[in-house]
Amino acid sequence: MKAAMYYGIGDLRIEERPVPPIGDEDILLKVNACAICGTDIKVFMHGYRNMKVPQIIGHEICGSIADVGKKVSSFKVGERVSVVPIISCGECHYCRRDLTHLCLTFQEQTKAFGFYHPGGFAEYMAIPAKAIERGNLVRVPPDVSDEEAAIAEPMACALNGQMIAETGIGDEVLIIGAGPIGCMHISLAKALGATKVLVAEIKQERLQLARQFGADYYIHPEHEDLRGAVLEATNGIGPSVIIIAAPSRAAQEMSLELAAFRAHINFFGGLPKGDSIAQLDSNLIHYKELYIHGSSGSTARQIQMCLDLMNGKRIEGSKFISKIVSLEELPAMIEEVQRANLLKIVVKPA
Repeated sequence: MKAAMYYGIGDLRIEERPVPPIGDEDILLKVNACAICGTDIKVFMHGYRNMKVPQIIGHEICGSIADVGKKVSSFKVGERVSVVPIISCGECHYCRRDLTHLCLTFQEQTKAFGFYHPGGFAEYMAIPAKAIERGNLVRVPPDVSDEEAAIAEPMACALNGQMIAETGIGDEVLIIGAGPIGCMHISLAKALGATKVLVAEIKQERLQLARQFGADYYIHPEHEDLRGAVLEATNGIGPSVIIIAAPSRAAQEMSLELAAFRAHINFFGGLPKGDSIAQLDSNLIHYKELYIHGSSGSTARQIQMCLDLMNGKRIEGSKFISKIVSLEELPAMIEEVQRANLLKIVVKPA
């Protein structure tokens, strides 16, 4: 089979590899689609902790079950599934609370597809018994395409942030950052019942691309006063939910000033390693009674919810896909996506 083998920083090669063998309790998955994640780009450019190299990367995956082990009865050949990347231990403090994305074993060992286990930038991948047991395969509804099913995982990460922020009917939501995840936040906020959605983005091209997702206000902070525009749009009150979908310290610090009283502020985009200290005015947190939180990853249930939202056409998943490319195009595409004005890129391995 063809596979994208990552050997180290800047070194990604398309090679012929054996189809992975499976045991009696494993599944062989034919990869139908695997989307490029921002983390894949970070791995390519900077490497990643605890990663076994050479490694097949890629963790935003949809596939069809090609074969099952003798003892597998929960899935059948031909079924389509989305893959939950993190293989949780099922035993730690957080797994017992159904916070599987915060699994302590994962935090220590990075036991996930595309990092510890071979990922989705290949024609086939093995799903070990532990992953089947832990619910890492989520069935894809009939009206969701392979490409849409591949982006259910990053969409679920955005959904996790929205759920922590308790976005709902009556909320006025400000999203800072209009990349692929920021655009997913627009659609999710609307689906969850937000009555007003504002988007701020410093790159004009991205702001223009985001217009197709139907936010109520689009703000370009380099051309207009962000604070003034936000307060005008919210009748002087400020947003009740702020999602910072960009690695911006300035946005994190300013969000406290922009927020309404008792607003939820989600630091969705992490700051660069070694440069992650923001200065927050604790008096604003205190007197405005603000809720400030982060979010990271998602659960199988949240992936299922995103598949259902796309299946029911509450969210048009195809809008987030800018390009579909072959496996051979992947190395060049990882470099291009950093320069071009694109949303999600999906790789079709075969």
